[in-house]
Amino acid sequence: MAALIARVRLLVNDPAGASQVFDDQTIQDVLDESRADYKNEVLRPKPTFSGSTIQFLDYYHPLGGWEDDLVIKQYLITLVTPSLSEPIAAHFQFAQTTLPPLYISGKLFDVYRAAADLLERQAAMWVLRYNVNVDGQSLQRSQAATALQKLACTYRMKQRAGAIHVTRTDIRQPGQLAGAGLGPLEIDYLASGEK
Repeated sequence: MAALIARVRLLVNDPAGASQVFDDQTIQDVLDESRADYKNEVLRPKPTFSGSTIQFLDYYHPLGGWEDDLVIKQYLITLVTPSLSEPIAAHFQFAQTTLPPLYISGKLFDVYRAAADLLERQAAMWVLRYNVNVDGQSLQRSQAATALQKLACTYRMKQRAGAIHVTRTDIRQPGQLAGAGLGPLEIDYLASGEK
């Protein structure tokens, strides 16, 4: 998690130290809101050609931002350990050829969503600041909120797309009678005073 927190700190320009705006626990809580658990996702191999042989040393996943406690299995049963693991970039390299398919299981975090959430929180801190004109000098402190919101908007465009599951109630559901749900119900007649 420390590497993910450092990545988010880099995106929001909040280096760790005495002048940090957000502590590590706050960043971790925001990252947890973007967490998705994946199980048995296929890793894509990038073959290496050495003379007349093909070696499978490098594997990639299209989504980056994995936590360090991920598990990689070959054929869903054999645990394999890469010699080089870059979970944020989703690149895994093996010392010896490891035949596909390889599957990855673990927690995936959206660093761009977390960064945008933190920037919006930081912009809210700057919203009530004011501009000052003194002796011909102009201090425009209110521009910080606008700049932070603009950067948050840029990160929102880079975050992963979400899905919403909707159930329509105005059509017949599987297992429902043919006439049910279509047309007026008995309560409709009672409400108008007729039956």
